[in-house]
Amino acid sequence: MPDVFEKRLRRAEQLSKEWEFAAGILGFYKPLVQVQKDLLALLDAPAGDETTRSQRTILARLLEIVRDRGPRVLAERASTLSAEDLHVLEIEQDRDPVDEFFLRVLEQPKYASTVRLEGLDTTKHPGLCPFCELPPAVSVLREDKQADTVRRTLLCPRCCNEWDFPRVLCPRCKEERPEKLPRLTAQEIPWMRVEACDSCHKYLKSVDLTLNWEAEPVVDELASTPLDVIAREHGYVKIAPNLAGI
Repeated sequence: MPDVFEKRLRRAEQLSKEWEFAAGILGFYKPLVQVQKDLLALLDAPAGDETTRSQRTILARLLEIVRDRGPRVLAERASTLSAEDLHVLEIEQDRDPVDEFFLRVLEQPKYASTVRLEGLDTTKHPGLCPFCELPPAVSVLREDKQADTVRRTLLCPRCCNEWDFPRVLCPRCKEERPEKLPRLTAQEIPWMRVEACDSCHKYLKSVDLTLNWEAEPVVDELASTPLDVIAREHGYVKIAPNLAGI
């Protein structure tokens, strides 16, 4: 089973050394990824008391990380939770965004290893994940050698699967006029950009793997805070917050 969290951890380590502006947010994210990596390893462990105790230990460590390093609203919520509370946390409609953070941390290892979008209808709600029905966390551009073009996919913030999506189309309101879909960039991050919409005033960030194949979409999206500043200065609001609430 490919360990996507090991790749994210390596990328976070790399960017924390290269991007001084992202040191703080990555200092919070790196131990979260380690928690996810440890939870992923337990998926193949036999059911039993020892596995349950290991899960409780990891969940307690997650709460400690959030209390010590997380944004204030997350730290305050973590102080009211126990490992048992996290163990029974379940998906609910219209869940509080703070609890959604904990759910995303816990569910990503399971979904990343089991959920596949093949066969699911991606046309019913094209701007939402076909499995989780959540708006995308990031847009990804990569070369499509068969079509001799650049392919765009959207990545789900919970299951981390990707689905195809037209390059010139707003995932939120389906605006398709190019003049209404500005692209904003930051000189220090040439392989990334803000994909904004002047109709619904939403945005998400895009990672262009044709310009930097070492980029890891989830990590680079989280760490590229200058782009969020630029987007907010232009009056745009992100379609879906990342794990740091940005």
